[in-house]
Amino acid sequence: MGHENTNGHVAHQSESAKTAKLVDTSFEKTPVTKILSEFVADLTYESIEPKVVQNLKRLLLDLLGIGAYSGAKIESSEPFYRAILAFSGGATGNSTVLTKGRRLLPQHAALLNAAYGHTLDFDDTFAAGALHPGASVIAAALAQAEVSGASGKELLTALAAGYEVICRISRALGTGAYERGFHNTGTTGIFGAIAAIMKIKGAKASAIEAAFGLAGSKAAGSQQFLENGGWNKRLHPGFAAHDAFLCIAFVEQGVITATKALEGIFGFLKGYSSSPKIEGLVEGLGREWIHITTAIKPYPGCRMTHTGIDIAGKWRTARTSPIKSLRLSLSPHCWMIVGRPLPNKIHPQNIVDAQFSAYYQVALAWLDGSGTGWDVYNRIHDDDVSELLDRITVDAAEGLHGLAGRLEMQWQDGTIEVEAETDPIGEASNPFTDEQLRQKFKSLSVPAYGEQRTEQIADTIERLDQCSNVGELMALLA
Repeated sequence: MGHENTNGHVAHQSESAKTAKLVDTSFEKTPVTKILSEFVADLTYESIEPKVVQNLKRLLLDLLGIGAYSGAKIESSEPFYRAILAFSGGATGNSTVLTKGRRLLPQHAALLNAAYGHTLDFDDTFAAGALHPGASVIAAALAQAEVSGASGKELLTALAAGYEVICRISRALGTGAYERGFHNTGTTGIFGAIAAIMKIKGAKASAIEAAFGLAGSKAAGSQQFLENGGWNKRLHPGFAAHDAFLCIAFVEQGVITATKALEGIFGFLKGYSSSPKIEGLVEGLGREWIHITTAIKPYPGCRMTHTGIDIAGKWRTARTSPIKSLRLSLSPHCWMIVGRPLPNKIHPQNIVDAQFSAYYQVALAWLDGSGTGWDVYNRIHDDDVSELLDRITVDAAEGLHGLAGRLEMQWQDGTIEVEAETDPIGEASNPFTDEQLRQKFKSLSVPAYGEQRTEQIADTIERLDQCSNVGELMALLA
């Protein structure tokens, strides 16, 4: 009898422990959703450090060049455009679509511009959150700023709010989101976009918090595109920017939305990551700008491949002997995304496959150097590339973390060299210079807009804080 009671008591305790874990309320101790909303509502241009403002101009210049090239030149951009025209019935509006010479409703312009900004996988990255923050935030802010007739300072303030919100939320998600198959750029994008739009609108904190409450039901972005190189990922920040406008429209009409959208027991952080960390999410908010470490990318491929590209590009001409084999070691997280020995990673079949193949990126850097830009994808089916791909190995090394990589190079003459890199070019410790950024921008913008307009766009962004209306910039982007 006592034995049965003891077993029953133990079983009861076990079930209680499971239940307690499932309904853990520790995340709710800090009302991060409310705090972020108040930060956005209270933020002023004057409170933003000059170095942050200057960095935002860099990030804006970078994304507009990428979006222009994509909108004008890339195979998926025209179908995206036609789909929006079909979906909207051809409705026109007051927000410019990059390179199309047409203005659409803000939610549709934002969707397209965000998708164009992300298509090349050349857009900015925030390593601590495994995120591309700029596409959704900038596209949403530009669309609303044009409708509102906002000034350059108002636009820059909105960008500061959006970048800081999206980067802090993505950092709290961490890589645990990828373990569940989510894409941080897609899922957190809606929060950054809402912050930027609402800042331009001059919304109160309560309205921003309510919009965040609805965003938790619209956040989305699946990594399943990796299976076949689908175009889903290109659209993720576009969906986020579009749905931000939708959420705001509901809130402005008095729709009641969820509270504790981020920190709740069924909230965004717990739902979208296997290992979320709420600690530090709002610490130093308004004083410490974590988004300032956002990196500008030198290569149009997944950021997780960039250490391999850097090293291969450096060593490719070091010896006259032909290369025998290359072994790239990455952190387990990066290996999961770009290094698994799958057929479409070892031998990519399309551009998206190649963008997420450490094998391909290292091979092309070794054969052609690291400065080929988008032309890197002209060689997917070339024989010399295929032959080298069969001599490349990518493995996961527990001792490597973040974006770090190590390349072992073995030449036919028996020479072996090994080099490691902790931070690829573009990170704060290995910065992308203003001159490099200007050259990147010109290489992407000139094919879309020509030399003269490219210079006008760059000059307008440099003096953006002096512009009384962002329409001056938007007129150059059509």
